[in-house]
Amino acid sequence: MTTELSAQEWDEQFARQAGWTRGVRAHLYRRANLLRARQVLDVGCGTGVLTEELAERTQGRVIGVDLDPGMVAFAQSRNGKAEYRLGNAHDLAFRDGEFDLVVCHFVLLWCADARSAAREMVRVTRPGGAVVVCAEPDYGGRIDYPDLPLGCWQSQALRREGADPLLGRKLRGLFALPRVRQAEVGLIPGLWDLATLRAQFDAEWSLWERSLTGLVPRDELARVKAADLAAIQAGERLVFMPVFYALVRV
Repeated sequence: MTTELSAQEWDEQFARQAGWTRGVRAHLYRRANLLRARQVLDVGCGTGVLTEELAERTQGRVIGVDLDPGMVAFAQSRNGKAEYRLGNAHDLAFRDGEFDLVVCHFVLLWCADARSAAREMVRVTRPGGAVVVCAEPDYGGRIDYPDLPLGCWQSQALRREGADPLLGRKLRGLFALPRVRQAEVGLIPGLWDLATLRAQFDAEWSLWERSLTGLVPRDELARVKAADLAAIQAGERLVFMPVFYALVRV
């Protein structure tokens, strides 16, 4: 991720993202038998928001890996139950079949080669274990009312930063791999309610304004921000973002 945010600011963003998918994660954790997992890996752990959640829900060992040294250092400073290491999703430094459960959350869209990352996650999962992809968005399916260009702008910004804004729709194909017994793909109906839109308006726009700098003229950005706020205040704003998940049985 290239948007210039501090580790603390990213931690706050990751916490907001975790709030969006909390219910689906709980369901996936139960189905993947997290409670009884002895070895768990969180790929692309960032600042450790979900890694510590995983560690609280199992008696097993939980390891988080991330490519960014600053985020790994931030995660380690939590002094929580999980372990943290520098690591690349494309080349995980673990043995074949080392983990009962491998988890990621809003990660594959940032991978230069998402198929390679998927293959690595499957490789380090033991037979009978599972890979849980908690959330991967698809900005091509975003709906805004009133018709604001935020989805289009965000897609352009993500591509500029090396991410794939359409990763969600590709999720099933990524796990069409020899060791995979079953890949169950589902959709989180990401329809934001007005209370959430109001509460997260400032934080979300702070991130958008940084990521869209140089891509959208400042006056146009200000116009759309004002229109967004006016629609929220009028009670007519609608934002739908499809987010896909996968439960992959190895």
